[in-house]
Amino acid sequence: MAENLKRVLVVDDEQLILKIISDILTKEGYDVLVANNCEKAAELLKTTRFDVVLSDIKMPLKSGIDLLEEIKNKDPNIPVILMTGFASLETAVEAVQNGAFDYLIKPLDYGKLKSVIEHASDRYELYKENTRLLKDLKELNTNLEKKVRERNREIENTLHSTIESIITTDRDLVIVSSNPKTAEIFGKECRGEKLSWLFQGINFETIIPKILSDTSYSTKHEIKYESKFLEVSLSPLRDFESGEIFGVIAATEDITEKKKLEAQLIHSAKMSGVGQLAAGVAHEFNNILSGIIGYTSLALTRNDLESIKKDLHIIEKASDRAVEIVNKLLSFSRQKGEKFQVSQIENVIDDALGLVEHTFDTEGIRILRSYENVPPIRLNLGELQQVFLNLAINSRHAMPNGGAIAISTKLADDFVRIDFSDTGGGISPENLSRIFEPFFTTKTGEGPRDGTGLGLSVIYAIIERHGGRIEVSSEVNKGTTFTIYLPNVQSAPKASEQSEAAPGKNPSGRVIELRRKGNVLIVDDEEFIRDIVKECLTSTGHNVITAGSGEEALDLLKENHFDIMFLDFSMPSKDGLELLREIKAIDHNANVVIISARPEEQLPDELSDEGSYNIIKKPFSVDQIQNAVSRVLGAEAASR
Repeated sequence: MAENLKRVLVVDDEQLILKIISDILTKEGYDVLVANNCEKAAELLKTTRFDVVLSDIKMPLKSGIDLLEEIKNKDPNIPVILMTGFASLETAVEAVQNGAFDYLIKPLDYGKLKSVIEHASDRYELYKENTRLLKDLKELNTNLEKKVRERNREIENTLHSTIESIITTDRDLVIVSSNPKTAEIFGKECRGEKLSWLFQGINFETIIPKILSDTSYSTKHEIKYESKFLEVSLSPLRDFESGEIFGVIAATEDITEKKKLEAQLIHSAKMSGVGQLAAGVAHEFNNILSGIIGYTSLALTRNDLESIKKDLHIIEKASDRAVEIVNKLLSFSRQKGEKFQVSQIENVIDDALGLVEHTFDTEGIRILRSYENVPPIRLNLGELQQVFLNLAINSRHAMPNGGAIAISTKLADDFVRIDFSDTGGGISPENLSRIFEPFFTTKTGEGPRDGTGLGLSVIYAIIERHGGRIEVSSEVNKGTTFTIYLPNVQSAPKASEQSEAAPGKNPSGRVIELRRKGNVLIVDDEEFIRDIVKECLTSTGHNVITAGSGEEALDLLKENHFDIMFLDFSMPSKDGLELLREIKAIDHNANVVIISARPEEQLPDELSDEGSYNIIKKPFSVDQIQNAVSRVLGAEAASR
């Protein structure tokens, strides 16, 4: 049988009927098989596939109804057409109700026969096609479900394995979903919270309208959450088909350890820079000390008061220079590098170069400045001092026989541009593209000018932290220029800061005379410090008592009232903060001035909270001590 022929089984106990129906259907293009009883028909149904079965109802042994039941048990979808005489019409109708496709009444209408057979075979063909399609669809669905499960597993694996917190929100910034890393970073799943509650310090009012309107917009922020430093990237959450933005996605990385390592690296490179300056700084200090010792010896031998005063003025000037160097070194080496402030970039450059300019001058290296009127910008003072000091040291290495360093500043669009040039040997083209790589250096060997290769990579990292960029141009034997761009961003400091007068100087240039005298307690473990302060205050009529320890000071406070106390912050057995608290417990209204040799950033923030009236840094001047007393006692300023 041809593959496209439909097969029909005709069942009837009358041979003539079988022959007539077989001939008619064969001419219509069907493949016809016949059986004269239900038993033979059942055998054929076991071995052969039929598209239609046409059976007489009334036959010996088994009827067409019995055959219908057997066929339906085998394949309920094979169409069965029953033939019946008029007398058994009701039986035929009942058979149709029980699953027969249709019935024909004898004598047969052969036109209707052909029509019913065609209709039945087409319907069964449609059923087979639907069955095949349904099977294919189930397979496709099974494969699709498998791929979806695999894809979901990949996504879940990614979300569980990523080192970042992934948070999605709706357009109102309400958090809709978060991955497991979110709970690890924030200590909670965060769902249902507002994103702005979670990320304090980000200006969402400015950022979110851009994110929700521009699919290509993204922004990155560094924030602090409790004790952690976090890097947050915000971008649009959009439908991948329509492109519609329906929320925000926030990717957050915990960079606390990274920040610690970065701070250690920056500080190591900073100390390396100071170490390379040690010989020059020591040389300058020796010169200063030689002057102080020499003029002190001269003053001790003189009898003329005017000559002694001249010697003391020279000593004071040399001492001021020493204090200036110490303050710059302390400022440069400070470790609290997280604080930004608004400052003039020229002042930062000059503070850094002030550490080396004298030494450079003795080596034949001139420093030339060309500053335009640029506005103050937001910067980290210590880090940018390090940038310019490292650049200066690099230039020095490039000019062993002397030369010039030129620094200029100007505005360039939204940036402050700083050009730092030298007349050294330059950088070869093959090294120029690698100079910002960590540990890359062209200085080899074990000499004092050999490097670790960290200086320029740290500079690069610092400039990036400021939101800027650094570029380099160089020509062998003609010099090198580093160009730094820092954002022209200004923001008011969180708290107004009063400018501090230089050590030994009064802001007004006047010494203040007091209307009334007071009781003063000096607490310091250094005897000569106690003596200096006592001498300068008793000479103006104040009653001064001294104590060499915290315990002694507390005993004196219990028995006496003091208008003001000068308290050394660092003493044996009790530190300044602990002693300040005990003093305030005895006399809550006590006026306490802290005296300390520590840099201000190394003093506890709680000092002012605990009631410190003021802080005076060592070395201090007589004027600073007298003015501190005058402010407490209600002094009236008058020129000496």
